[in-house]
Amino acid sequence: TLRVAARAGARRAFHGSARRLAAAEEAAAGATQVILNLSSPTKAMFNGVGVDLVNIPGMTGEYGVAADHAPTISELKPGVVQVYKTEGAEPETFFVPGGIAATHPDSRTDIAAADIATLDEFDQSTAQQLYNESKRKLETLTEGTEEHAVAQIETDVYEAICTALGVSL
Repeated sequence: TLRVAARAGARRAFHGSARRLAAAEEAAAGATQVILNLSSPTKAMFNGVGVDLVNIPGMTGEYGVAADHAPTISELKPGVVQVYKTEGAEPETFFVPGGIAATHPDSRTDIAAADIATLDEFDQSTAQQLYNESKRKLETLTEGTEEHAVAQIETDVYEAICTALGVSL
């Protein structure tokens, strides 16, 4: 019957997924680096590059990913992604306004951001001015409206840019 076929298909899918996960974990065992993919719709900063550590601005908190990190998926908040190519090296830093990060069992981490910029692409005084303007605009809008939500996102992004640049607000 249809119910028996559905159960059999579900069991095959579940067991097949478990086998694929176990094979990926076995392949990653002993990995020495994270394989990083960091991109936006318009540019790729890293594409399959081995790095020692990636610090990610997760929505529920910032976290670091090194080789053999547990598989995880996280929404990104506006903030800085830090990429340490080698242990002890200065990080390469990139600002992201939001996106998604997924770490896979094979020590591969994919970060897909709405946009990506290096910190030297920003000007401190312009960032502070834009933050102040967005904050003033936000205060004039009615909470719960679409306009308020958009202004809140803009304010959060400008605040994160200012924080990344060391601008006091």
